[in-house]
Amino acid sequence: MYLQNFLFMSMITAYTCVIYNVYNYYSISDESISSILKNKHCNEVVFTNMTVMCLITILYELLRCDILSFFSIVFVIIGIYGVLLYEHTNNIHFVYCFIVFISILIFMYNHCYKKNHIILYLSLYSQQILCAVIFLETNIINCEIYLLANFAFFYTYLHFID
Repeated sequence: MYLQNFLFMSMITAYTCVIYNVYNYYSISDESISSILKNKHCNEVVFTNMTVMCLITILYELLRCDILSFFSIVFVIIGIYGVLLYEHTNNIHFVYCFIVFISILIFMYNHCYKKNHIILYLSLYSQQILCAVIFLETNIINCEIYLLANFAFFYTYLHFID
């Protein structure tokens, strides 16, 4: 349990570095997080921090011993790297975004089913609504932030009820 808590805190630390960096490069004209990441320096720092976070997350998920959870997170990671590697104007970028969204939803469905916990269900329903709303918006940065924050909440809550 101590190792799991250490890995979890390490993930939070790496994720905080990513958020801080993206926030520092945000400007009012940015329509999405991906448009912020087009800045080469921002992208490099995020890529480095995400690599650390992803390695820690893989170790954390291995300790949880849930195969569907593990593979969902692996696909989230693959999607994140695709989002980081391809310019937000490239169609393949949107394929990777879709992989991230679907993988997160599968992760959340899996844990809602296994835990049958009302807070997890509310978070899942919020995620589904936000995923639907994102397709209706042109300036999606706020929706992306809410999606990421909701998933972070879900993941954190899951850690504490496990």
